[in-house]
Amino acid sequence: MAVAIVGYRTYPDGNIQSQVNDLEAASKEIALNNPTLCSKPLALAKNEWTGTILLGHSSGAHIAILKLAQQIERWSKIKDVNSKELGINFDQVIGLSGVYSINEHFDLESGRGVEEISPMKPGCGYTMDSFDLHSPAVRLAAMSTKRSKYLKLPDMLLIHGVNDDVVPFSSAKRAANILQNWGYDNVETHYLKSTGHQDTIMHLMFGGVARDFIFSKILQLKARDI
Repeated sequence: MAVAIVGYRTYPDGNIQSQVNDLEAASKEIALNNPTLCSKPLALAKNEWTGTILLGHSSGAHIAILKLAQQIERWSKIKDVNSKELGINFDQVIGLSGVYSINEHFDLESGRGVEEISPMKPGCGYTMDSFDLHSPAVRLAAMSTKRSKYLKLPDMLLIHGVNDDVVPFSSAKRAANILQNWGYDNVETHYLKSTGHQDTIMHLMFGGVARDFIFSKILQLKARDI
């Protein structure tokens, strides 16, 4: 597999939209300079293509799915989706231990007494309306159409550790419920026993149940006619 590890600005160098913009810029750069990696080559058999996958952990999961929401909004208004300048049309988006509703997580941070020292509030714009604007689950649910005319909706996999004491696993459950009620029927959740917030990304790097499950899902995607 070809892998691009993408960085993005953090507060106070940038806010949430700056982070999404950085991810979008990286997507466009990869699509422009490596087009053969971003779409299924005609010469490959069905079982030789894993698709294009966007994966993030924690805040990375948040901005990955927020990017998807903004991409669907933007692409639904355009006529030509063949330009590589539009970035990558991902086949699958995987969120590890992510925050998908800022208002919900702000209430959790308030209950823990850390809302004033956390960068989440200033990074997301201070107001409840701004929090909703930067909440991918809320943003997707607010769309008036279930399907973009030009952009296929990727499979979405939300993975969360049951022992996560930073972002409760209910974050993934509630996000999935919101999206499924909206009509996003290709979203799946998976909860890992005895797994904390950092464990999911550590498993991905060094081995563990999170990596095993992710690769099993990637192989399932590989077997499909994307």
